Amino acid sequence: MTPLLRAAGNARAVMVDVLASGGDVLVLAPHPDDESLGCGAAIAALSALGRCAQVVVVTDGGHSHPASRSTPPASLRRLRAAEVTRAVDILTAGRGPAPVLLGYPDSAAPDGDAAADAAIARILPHIGPSTRAIWASWGGDPHADHARTARLAARLVARQPALALWSYPIWGRFDPGRAEADVDTLVRFETRRWRDLKAAAIAAHASQMTGLISDDPGGFRMTDAHQRHFLTSPEIFLRETQP
Repeated sequence: MTPLLRAAGNARAVMVDVLASGGDVLVLAPHPDDESLGCGAAIAALSALGRCAQVVVVTDGGHSHPASRSTPPASLRRLRAAEVTRAVDILTAGRGPAPVLLGYPDSAAPDGDAAADAAIARILPHIGPSTRAIWASWGGDPHADHARTARLAARLVARQPALALWSYPIWGRFDPGRAEADVDTLVRFETRRWRDLKAAAIAAHASQMTGLISDDPGGFRMTDAHQRHFLTSPEIFLRETQP
């Protein structure tokens, strides 16, 4: 068991209202599918309370199958946009809102002052008067887009200090080289009640979870073991800031 998963096993379980600070939430996902994997059950739980979970997807996911001839980059971008739109619709039980797709190229999430400021200017209109928290990818994830999205979230909260910031780890869960997280900042959200919705949302990302795109042997496909993990394990959140 990796350090992060070991720490998560000792973390306190919380209700979604703790993660949402009693209001609506802005969810920053580096790629289409991270919203379902990392916090899909929490999105479903919040939506069931009649609250808004506004998903903002930073990159287009268009490089997951770079050698595919059947699904070239433009087609893959359209497919992944349709998949995340369907996944969010499932998680919110049709209550919406639809995800906001910033459309930055896969593996090129905005970073640096000018690019981050331009992205923030596009995100700010989607923070409503009832938004109380941001859920974003964890800076400890070993993927550049995840780390950049985490920095983007931190920069956004620096401008909106009334918002709480929580991060959700994806690939950092499985990294044995990561130091064990501070259990005081770590919580878990139990997903059992929302597992069917989360399973359907994950399955909506068929380009990433199945052999739908079969002509790129080097293309990404999440292993069955990883899919089971995200479906059956609690969602993990780390408190980065609080108002």
